[in-house]
Amino acid sequence: MDHTLYNLLIRSFDAPLAEDELRRLEKALASSEELRAVKQDFINLRRSFQTVNGQSFKPFFAERVVERLGNSQQSISEYFVSVFRGVAAAAAVLVIICSAYNISRENAFTVESALGIHHPTLEQVLALEVPFE
Repeated sequence: MDHTLYNLLIRSFDAPLAEDELRRLEKALASSEELRAVKQDFINLRRSFQTVNGQSFKPFFAERVVERLGNSQQSISEYFVSVFRGVAAAAAVLVIICSAYNISRENAFTVESALGIHHPTLEQVLALEVPFE
């Protein structure tokens, strides 16, 4: 499909065309099945947009979108800071849960028990089956 004819078709929906442009478009529509299909697709699309209620978005939606598009270049440090907040919160919860489990297992409130560090006794080492073979 000719790019200029495509542009003429799009313009014809929103603005009046000059006489020669209109004749050229009508001639192209008469001879091209593809161009007629594209025109029908545009008509269907425009109808579907007319049925959409414009109040379905929160107030000032368009302004927020335009502002975001204007500020689309987010620095890498800002990106990592925003990601870090979520990861840090999840990691803190996980550390608290693991520490609480280790402390409850050891029945002692020490740093070693919270971290799951165990110092084996001599009896435990000697009870190992053939430790150094």
